[in-house]
Amino acid sequence: MISSLVLVAVKIQASLGYHPDISGSEGSTIAPIQLLTADRDIYLDPESAPFRLTQYTPLYFVIVAFCCKLVNWSAVDVHYIYLASRFLSNIFSLLAVSVIGLLVFNITKKKIAGFLSALFLYQILSSWFLTISRPDSLLVLLISFYLWAAYLALKDRANDNWWFLVIFISVSAFFVKQSGAILSITPGLFWILNRQWKTLAKLTLFGFAVFGLYLLILPVNNVALFFTNIIGGVANSASWNWFYDWTLQHWLLQFAPLLVANALVSAYIIYRKSSPFYLFLTLASFMFLVFSTMAAFKIGAGVGYYQDYLMVSVLQITLFICETYNKPLFNNVFLKAGLSLYLLVAFFYCPLFVHMKYKAGNYMNFEGIYIEERDVANYLYSEKKLQDGDWVYVCPGENFRGYFLNQFLVKNILIPFPDLVFLADKNGTFRYDKFKSMAVNKQIKYVIANKGTKPVNIFDFDFGQSLRYSSTIGSFDIYEANN
Repeated sequence: MISSLVLVAVKIQASLGYHPDISGSEGSTIAPIQLLTADRDIYLDPESAPFRLTQYTPLYFVIVAFCCKLVNWSAVDVHYIYLASRFLSNIFSLLAVSVIGLLVFNITKKKIAGFLSALFLYQILSSWFLTISRPDSLLVLLISFYLWAAYLALKDRANDNWWFLVIFISVSAFFVKQSGAILSITPGLFWILNRQWKTLAKLTLFGFAVFGLYLLILPVNNVALFFTNIIGGVANSASWNWFYDWTLQHWLLQFAPLLVANALVSAYIIYRKSSPFYLFLTLASFMFLVFSTMAAFKIGAGVGYYQDYLMVSVLQITLFICETYNKPLFNNVFLKAGLSLYLLVAFFYCPLFVHMKYKAGNYMNFEGIYIEERDVANYLYSEKKLQDGDWVYVCPGENFRGYFLNQFLVKNILIPFPDLVFLADKNGTFRYDKFKSMAVNKQIKYVIANKGTKPVNIFDFDFGQSLRYSSTIGSFDIYEANN
């Protein structure tokens, strides 16, 4: 309990700070929220100005933007947008682990089991950083409701109504993040294995209806562009080296006990042909693990894809241990001591790891950088009279230099997510000839570079004589089109 309170305090401290990216590509979450707050479209042609890729489905962005509008925070209140996203994602994560804990208690009637499972999940989800200011936080909340709804559906097998809730949550999860699609596939496969053809047909039609309804009510301004963004935005090539560097070496050894336990419990459940819910959890854990591993090979992916698997496997293992007829398997003092020691180490390690990570990240005066970059944006809007359609390009900088400019100039910025565009260009997913054409034709009104450095871009395209020096604000040189 104490370690979780410490972890909450560490996360709140980090969330209140001015670090521009505490969760990995946080800017790709903040910008769509800003645009929706300003009633702008978020799914545009990625091969045309502003060359913006919105790689996630919109439900999380819509919720955060709605909350910002409620308190009259505008798109240019950048720090407040950050605070809203970080605060809500922390709430979603806490609710998610609480729901799992309550589900464990509801099934086992053991308070300690529900309490420890919730604490353990919170520790692990927090140590991966990917549930802060990202759609993943809402996704894990939906997964927790999904598992409870599946339990109710399998508890009362004569009543299919709970399956409708399962499918509704599954489709909702897809509109939070594309990886949520696996939630719909798992019950479908479960019905096929159990030859429930009528249920499969009925709920497949219902799922398509919910999917269509979401397309109508969510800010999907153009269905074709919507799919172009959410598919093209994540259509990166596979790489063993990337999988090893960003997933395997960080994840495998730490969670080897969980993997082994899940595999052994799953095998035992299949052998014993346990209750339908246990079999559903076994199928879900296998499907989630396979899907997560396949997705983790994609360049740009990481351990966050395993969040679904983590939640299902912890629930499965906890319920299995707490079952009365499994007591003889665990009636061993050394096994109980080993489990207690494992949890103790996890509860010590996770808060320490998160604290040290955030401490290492606070190596600069990010509040000062925020203020300086806000001044640059204000100069362009007030002195240079920057208007809609006046495009600005911010040259890549080290140590997050220029990162906030992408948010302050969100309505005018070209290539706000350079990492996504770089990968899309490298993989040939999209073509960016129009960017070069704009530079040649002097249609990029301003280019902002670090003071004393030559303007450059992620395509290594030479701006040539298309720009002329205009002014210097703080540590940034501003160039404008040489018309």
